[in-house]
Amino acid sequence: MISVSFGFRTMKNSLPLLFFHLLIVLSVCGQELYELDPKYPVHELGDYLKVYPDTNEEVTATDILTNTSGTFIPGNELPRYFMGQERLWGELNFIAVDSLQGWTLHFKDIFIGGPAWVKGNGKVDVYAFADEQLLFHKKTGPGYSRSDRDIKENWVLNRIRLDPVPVGTPVTLVFRVSGNNFGYPPFFNLNFRGPSQAYYHEINEFNNGFYIFMLGVTFIILLYHLLQYLYVKDTIFLYFSLWVFFCFMTLLMSVGGVLDHIYEYSFIFWFFFSQGVYFVFWFFGRSFIQSKEKFPRLDKWILALASLMILYMVIVIATVVFTSIQPRMIAVGASNHIMVFINFLGLVLSIIIASRKDNFARYFGMGAIIGLVLLIIGSAWSAGWINFPGFEPHSWAMFAQIIIFSFGIAYRRQVIMKANNEAKLEAQWNIAEMNRMKDLDDIKTRFFANISHEFRTPLTLISGPLERAKKSSETGSGDSILLPNKVYSLIKKNTNRLQILIDQLLDIAKIESGAIHLNLTQGRLIQFIKSIVFSFESVAEEQSISLNSNFAEELENAYYDKDKLEKILNNLLSNAFKYTPQGGAVNVAVSHTEECVSIEISDTGAGMCKEEVDRIFDRFYRVEGSEAKGSGIGLALTKELIDLQNGIISVHSRKGRGTSIKVRLPITPNGFPESVLLQNNKRDASPIKSAQTIVPLSENGAMHTPVDNHENLVLIVEDNTSLQDFIFEILKDQYTLITADDGLQGERMAFEHIPDLVISDVMMPKKDGYELCNSLKNNVKTSHIPIIMLTAKAGKSNKLAGLMQGADAYLTKPFDAEELLVRIKNLIQARKKIWEQFKSLDLPLISDLELKSVDDVFVQKVVKTIKENLDNELLSVEDIASRVGFSRAQLHRKLKALLNKSAGQLVSEIRLNEARKMLENKVGSVSEIAYSVGYSNMSYFTKSFKEKFGLLPSKV
Repeated sequence: MISVSFGFRTMKNSLPLLFFHLLIVLSVCGQELYELDPKYPVHELGDYLKVYPDTNEEVTATDILTNTSGTFIPGNELPRYFMGQERLWGELNFIAVDSLQGWTLHFKDIFIGGPAWVKGNGKVDVYAFADEQLLFHKKTGPGYSRSDRDIKENWVLNRIRLDPVPVGTPVTLVFRVSGNNFGYPPFFNLNFRGPSQAYYHEINEFNNGFYIFMLGVTFIILLYHLLQYLYVKDTIFLYFSLWVFFCFMTLLMSVGGVLDHIYEYSFIFWFFFSQGVYFVFWFFGRSFIQSKEKFPRLDKWILALASLMILYMVIVIATVVFTSIQPRMIAVGASNHIMVFINFLGLVLSIIIASRKDNFARYFGMGAIIGLVLLIIGSAWSAGWINFPGFEPHSWAMFAQIIIFSFGIAYRRQVIMKANNEAKLEAQWNIAEMNRMKDLDDIKTRFFANISHEFRTPLTLISGPLERAKKSSETGSGDSILLPNKVYSLIKKNTNRLQILIDQLLDIAKIESGAIHLNLTQGRLIQFIKSIVFSFESVAEEQSISLNSNFAEELENAYYDKDKLEKILNNLLSNAFKYTPQGGAVNVAVSHTEECVSIEISDTGAGMCKEEVDRIFDRFYRVEGSEAKGSGIGLALTKELIDLQNGIISVHSRKGRGTSIKVRLPITPNGFPESVLLQNNKRDASPIKSAQTIVPLSENGAMHTPVDNHENLVLIVEDNTSLQDFIFEILKDQYTLITADDGLQGERMAFEHIPDLVISDVMMPKKDGYELCNSLKNNVKTSHIPIIMLTAKAGKSNKLAGLMQGADAYLTKPFDAEELLVRIKNLIQARKKIWEQFKSLDLPLISDLELKSVDDVFVQKVVKTIKENLDNELLSVEDIASRVGFSRAQLHRKLKALLNKSAGQLVSEIRLNEARKMLENKVGSVSEIAYSVGYSNMSYFTKSFKEKFGLLPSKV
């Protein structure tokens, strides 16, 4: 039929061509000859192909060419798959009627649209013969290296070029085709294609658009989560990145990547990654739902399923590597059944996981169910049990799970971050609460230290005078102890002070426990306020402070709590007088409306900064430096009492401008809290007890003028005037005394007077006792002075702090008067004994001693000054004092304390000692030596020398 068609076409041309073709037909011994006309772009060759199965693998191309009697299978009768055949031979005769430049021969794919590993034959050899001579031998297919293939690119298309085919010459093509390494059988599906139709489907169809899209998405997801792992070090990102990597490698092989370069091991490589996707997925799942910690029993089943997959993979790979059994992808065998079974087990396990009462477990379980349903469909599709044209379930399952769990990772991260943030907030709250409790403990500790100080001071002023009165009475007769009026007043005043402190503490405790209530009285409120304010007139007169008042008209039917209001006004007025200096003023202004009364108390004191104003009502706070003026609980109690009445208190203060406190209290029943006790009987304000005792403070320096009737001078630095007077009374008979009211004034007086001993309180305004001690001990003028710390702070840490600052003794209040006297006596005598060594030494040698203390450096400096001016007859005490930075009086007291010598005596001794040394060494005559040590009068030198050494200078 083809030859006839050839005849009809050639008759339209010339007669010689007809005879030419007839000769060609006869030359191929009656075989069918296909005429390839390049005018037609595509030629299907199935009807002209002869196929010979190769059972013994000993057939050659020449055997096929010379075989005229062998059996063959016509190309139009070929089965879809050559099951069990690893190699086939084929034969085709054709003649080209025109040039075949750009033409190709294709082995058309029978799995169009599938992944790359199912495409094409493994190895294809094409032999072309003309006149029984080999024209060419060309190779194609992934089984040959890129360099051996006729067309290197697009290895899965199995094609060769037809450019070398001669025109008008019958050509016999002999084919040898082998299946690929994945077990897909060999096939032909031959066609010739011209340049205009170079491909039998869309260009690069093997790189299916869906696979390319999935590959790109997978790579981006892999890169993102790998970077997340490197950044946050969370293992969930590592497991997810590992699973996505296996998916990525599988998809990469789907589009033809990798396989062309490792064809010999391509099946093992592909099987490891494509099957590894499943078991790595379950390791990722364990990390996602934290099954090891949350669901231990379920975790064992997950590990068992993953282990089963690993075992299956190892068995298959070992079988391919170590046995002759090779994969048969087309055949349905045990492998397909095993995969369906494993996927079914995974589906059951996913359903169990999804049923857990955990959001992560539910999310993972639902995602796994979707993926495994698609995988089961894919396994059935691979086995040929079901058919979904154009649909590859495995890839869709992989892609769906990647997307689902990408969002799952983000969701999990968000949930964990939220939980972590809440945990951090809770931890920060706990830390803040711990710090608050620590600060509160510190404040309470400081508060109770202040309270202790407040208790110890009046206790000292009670027990001390009583003890002294008892000792005084022991010398007399009778069992009675007599107290002078002054002592009795002191004891009474401090007893009242203790009572007030205790009452304030009890009131605060009652308010805190809710045990204190209002007891309202209806009556004349303004008269009651006046009685309290005017009770402070004696205090104002005693402290030379002006008390100014301005009262509104009387309120006849005002409601108020007498006890609470009295405590409020007493605390505020006491506070105002404490901080107002002599010559200042305290002003009280009272006004009212129909609903409330306003009381404003202002003073002309030092004032406070804003930070202090903000905290003065804190329960355990007291302005630093104000320790002398109260315990710090008065204003706290005042604030509590005002709040108890639904009142308001406000403070306005500026440094150096004074302080103003304004209180507003309700005066009608509706203005008070509901839980109040109302007295029905009306009573006018009754007289109240006198105002609490205010201790006047001196702001003008020492309160006592030193009297030089005793050898040793003692400085008392104490901010409590009563205690200062008490110590003064104890010491006045044995020592010359000077006093200071605060640490700064005490420091100034110590530098000015150079006392023999300092007694200092610790808690004082302006400079506390620790700062004073440190300042005196590190100044050359006062470093030798013994210091006794006298304080209410009895703790070990407080005592160590004082001793570390250089204090020589630390006594706690209340102290024993006799102990104080003994301590003072011992410290003064000990200081004198320390320098006995220097007094006994030859003074010129003092500067050569390796001494390091401040006092030692001072002595060396004085001696050095004298020795450098030894020949200066006019060297005076003022000259020496100016050289060492002292005044004449300071130098005198310092030298007397250290060496028990005056400056003039020290100069004389050093000159005479130096003269004797020079006489013994015979460095000159007596007169020359006398002049060299500052003596111009020889008779005076001789007299002084003999008085000191007992012999004349000439006899030395």
